[in-house]
Amino acid sequence: MKLLATAGIALLVGFFVFIAHAEGQTSRPADQIDQSTQSVINELGDLKSAPATAPAVESSTSPPQFAADQGSTKIDWLTLIGQFKFMLITAGALGIAASIVGLFVLLRREALVALAIPQVVAVGAAIGMRLGYEKQDWHTFVPALLVAMVAMIYFAVSRRWGASNWIIPSFYVAGISLSFLIIANHGQDVDDLQRMFVGVDVAVKASRAAIAVPILLLTGLICSLLWRRWLLMAQAPAAAELAGHRPARWDTLFLFLLTVIILLGTDSLGVTMVLAMLFLPAATVLPWVKRLPTAMLAGAILSIAFLSIGFYLSNRMNWPMSQSIGGAGFTALAISQLAAQLRS
Repeated sequence: MKLLATAGIALLVGFFVFIAHAEGQTSRPADQIDQSTQSVINELGDLKSAPATAPAVESSTSPPQFAADQGSTKIDWLTLIGQFKFMLITAGALGIAASIVGLFVLLRREALVALAIPQVVAVGAAIGMRLGYEKQDWHTFVPALLVAMVAMIYFAVSRRWGASNWIIPSFYVAGISLSFLIIANHGQDVDDLQRMFVGVDVAVKASRAAIAVPILLLTGLICSLLWRRWLLMAQAPAAAELAGHRPARWDTLFLFLLTVIILLGTDSLGVTMVLAMLFLPAATVLPWVKRLPTAMLAGAILSIAFLSIGFYLSNRMNWPMSQSIGGAGFTALAISQLAAQLRS
């Protein structure tokens, strides 16, 4: 086990070395182009007559200076943050709420439900696109909400039937398939749905952030206040039922909170960022904390850290935002789990 952990750490170190090497390479193409251009200018200057060589000699000192200016260009982070402030605020609220709810998703072993709901939400979004609501700001939200609520009720009832082991995977496959079949041969809608799944192009309007942010934070707060009940349902559902707590109703409430977060996050920021915020912070802190309130706080802090690192990498390295957050989160998760194995 220690040998495996050491190999994993070496792999992660190699990944960071690759990132640093790639970042150092960002200014080299410009320098090479400048040198090639300068060589062509010098050759042309040699072929021309003496009066024409003076401008060539004069220009020979200009490109290196321009290249130096290119290499010293710095990103105006304050301006950049101002341009993406609504996206960052919404992503921050999603990270806080999703990290809290995601902690109980892992404890309740409902990861597959969390993976299936975004696909169901995409079906509702595809219906909204097909109906031609693209001119409205929240054109995909209402159909996605209706479809997600139906699926949530179905998931809750399937627990009573004992059929969740096949219903949830079936909904996952149906969501992936039906969402694209609904908008087949609608070029722009297909592109929009692909962006929702992949999360490469992330943009949030002020009107959407004004609605999504308070709802996300309120959902996370409700879940955090009921942490004792979620822990009881996760660890001893039979005891909770004997005590008269009606686990079916509490399961439905938890699925509702999970659906709200996934619905708002998917419609605003895409599936990739939702899943990264839902699983990675919680899985990173679980090996190191003994109390759930501490785990919820640490997960919320980590989600903001992943968002900050992802935003930096996406602008410094010209990488997709959602994937940068997911990469940073997975790297932290791998280091956390390997360190926990070495400690034990």
